[in-house]
Amino acid sequence: MVSDTGDAELHIGPRRQEFDRAVLRALETEIGNCPDVAFAYLADVLVEGRQSAPESVLFAWLVPEALGSLRFALNLVSEAVARALPDDAYLDVVVLNSAPELLERLEAADCLLVERVAEERRRALEAVRSGGVPEPLPRRRRWWPF
Repeated sequence: MVSDTGDAELHIGPRRQEFDRAVLRALETEIGNCPDVAFAYLADVLVEGRQSAPESVLFAWLVPEALGSLRFALNLVSEAVARALPDDAYLDVVVLNSAPELLERLEAADCLLVERVAEERRRALEAVRSGGVPEPLPRRRRWWPF
């Protein structure tokens, strides 16, 4: 799938770069155990004019409660990825909540890696398909001890 990113085109497709099965299972397990991730895709992405070959990217949709601290949530996801991958491998991580326009392209590429919260995925897809942007659900108020 192609998306316009200013003066470069973004191509999103199914993952062609093969990870070792054990690494892929470890990635599924680690991301599946990450409490801030509702669902995630693993896709190959090519930005025309900036890359010569596609690279695998993890697109993570965060649960509404995690949106209050994106840095903390991104750190948790990045740590989960680092635990799953060998030392010589890496993945870029994109918080999909910040780019919901890519959601349908990822669905079309059929590259879902993990679905922890099916209702959140359904809600996000419904909003995007109706031409809107998914509104975050109201967050539960947390009282801090200070």
